[in-house]
Amino acid sequence: MVGGEAVLRPKTATLTFVSGKAAKFDLLAAPMSHDRGEGWRQVRAAGPVLLSNGRYLLTRRDDVEWALRNPELFSSREAFAMMNSPLPLVPIAFDPPEHTRYRKILQPFFSPRALASLLPGLQSQIDETIDAIAKKSECEVMAELAVPYPSTVFLTLFGLPLEDRERLIVWKDAVIGLGNSSGTIENLDPAPAIELFGYLVDHIGRKRAEPADDVLSQVLTADDPLTDDEAIGLSFLFVLAGLDTVTSAIGFALNHLANHPDVRQRLIDDPKLVPSFVDEIIRLEPPAYMVPRVATEEVEVAGVRIPKGGEVVMLLAAANREETEENPNPDSLDIDLLRRHWGFGGGPHRCVGAHLARMELTLVVTAWHERITEYRTPPGFAATVDWPRPVFGLDELPLLLGPG
Repeated sequence: MVGGEAVLRPKTATLTFVSGKAAKFDLLAAPMSHDRGEGWRQVRAAGPVLLSNGRYLLTRRDDVEWALRNPELFSSREAFAMMNSPLPLVPIAFDPPEHTRYRKILQPFFSPRALASLLPGLQSQIDETIDAIAKKSECEVMAELAVPYPSTVFLTLFGLPLEDRERLIVWKDAVIGLGNSSGTIENLDPAPAIELFGYLVDHIGRKRAEPADDVLSQVLTADDPLTDDEAIGLSFLFVLAGLDTVTSAIGFALNHLANHPDVRQRLIDDPKLVPSFVDEIIRLEPPAYMVPRVATEEVEVAGVRIPKGGEVVMLLAAANREETEENPNPDSLDIDLLRRHWGFGGGPHRCVGAHLARMELTLVVTAWHERITEYRTPPGFAATVDWPRPVFGLDELPLLLGPG
């Protein structure tokens, strides 16, 4: 119920679950480190709406999709306001109509057509990186590829010096690492954030004075330009969110292929299947596995009353692995099925960088197989996720290259 009136929404199986109260469940205790499939099965089995550490978790795909499509009931702005960020995190920390304005400004620069102009440069960068790896008999994927490449893409996209990559990685890791332990920006050691802030302020000033053909210059000089604070917030968000998520997805992709030679061979034989593989990896192992919201009114989901001001978390990864008629065997990767998923979110807040992320991942997998066709994880190695953390990802992925 909202404001005393019934909310129109699609009928789903979850609506038959009427308990009046959310089931209590400790998400942080779920077994996510080694097997996200089992972890999300336990989450969904506990109920469609769970109460974990004071937050309401939505676990079923229809409920997640409905909440994502109704920002007037589930506010992103109020959720991110709790972080007390001194910067406007554009566009994620805003609801319509402000969010709509930001999307209109940003969308043209992140469309497939616009990104196609960047393809030659991104292709040469990934070729150079993998050429160096292919000369060796082993590599550490995260350090040698998954971390540096998305940083290079960001610097290229925003027209920043490529020689600043190592500094950018240090700043990003420091701020994200501290965020993982505290969860709120005001409790962080401010030094890395201040250094990154100063770096962005300096370059935004330069772009205003001498705009070039890059995204940062264009959003500063558009017909409806971003302010300096908005441009800094946008850049900060891309550094802290965009880089880490693509890094994680590269790790999950190459780990899966290292351990599934049948899938690997199909991609080698037919590179046109790579985009389908990328979508399946994002469905199964979305780095951004959840999105936070705050209920703007009392609302009922699956028979559970969520109070006004209640913190709500949409568990995208749980929704992606729910078994339905169109999503059979949801824990398996199938490049022959076109399956909807919410690995990039959904509704008005769907990730503005989704096309860019897909492009990066497709380039990585394709270029890798053009040079390296045989690879595997070392005997006894099992890739694990450090859980709990706000973004899923592998800290290490050693690979042995060549025939085994």
